[in-house]
Amino acid sequence: MPKSEVLLDHVVLLLPYEQVVNPPSWIANSFHISPGGRHADGKTENKLILFRDGSYLELIAFIHDDPARRKGHCWDKDYGVVDFALTTRHQFDHATLRERLQKSGANFSYADPVEGGRKTPDRQELRWKLTCPVGVERGMVPFWCSDLTPRERRVPGVNGNTHHPCGAVGISGVVIEVADGNYDRLKTALAAITNTTPTDPGRYPISTPFEIGRPDQPTIWLRQRPLDGEKELRLRLLIQCPGRGSQPNIERKVGGGLVAIDLVNGTRPH
Repeated sequence: MPKSEVLLDHVVLLLPYEQVVNPPSWIANSFHISPGGRHADGKTENKLILFRDGSYLELIAFIHDDPARRKGHCWDKDYGVVDFALTTRHQFDHATLRERLQKSGANFSYADPVEGGRKTPDRQELRWKLTCPVGVERGMVPFWCSDLTPRERRVPGVNGNTHHPCGAVGISGVVIEVADGNYDRLKTALAAITNTTPTDPGRYPISTPFEIGRPDQPTIWLRQRPLDGEKELRLRLLIQCPGRGSQPNIERKVGGGLVAIDLVNGTRPH
């Protein structure tokens, strides 16, 4: 498959604090969970599920479920998949991204990059810059993560930590389900953000940091759904599990939210 300059970096799964500190069986029985740490802003803490393709699922929580830490944060949302990040093979060109978005007619843009970081359990410092969308609900479009310290420190695929009981090898894609009113404005914006054209209606091809011989290229998949009194946005994660057998998808109510993770056997779902 052709390599894209745009890479899926990670997906953000917001959980209660106790479920990050002590992950429940519906996570721990399927995935190897790697240590993370507390972010430099003192608001959130994470653990990681790392994949062979170099992407990862971030289990994140507000420390002690503290409402003061939640207030005003971009992920002050119901529990579930709340956001996802892209990165690039080479230096991230923030100005060109904004120019493409403007030409697409999008009514939102990206803010200037902001530095963030955390320390690993062995006290290594991690630093990065985040470039986040403004003028649109977080999660409807990706943010960008650009490392200032070596990426392999932040995403340390070592000692078998990318081997999972469920057989997961990587992320096949992120499904963005939006009500009809947002679909048209997002479809041209996502083409500009990824700098691609859809392979099928609503499917925008991207890559991952490592090639692992996939039958299908990972995608950001934009889908319409009726509002039906539900929220404007719902995110679903697709994880590639070759030979998944009878393993069920993960659909878990957590508080007022829903964790939606599909385990796909090689080819993408339709």
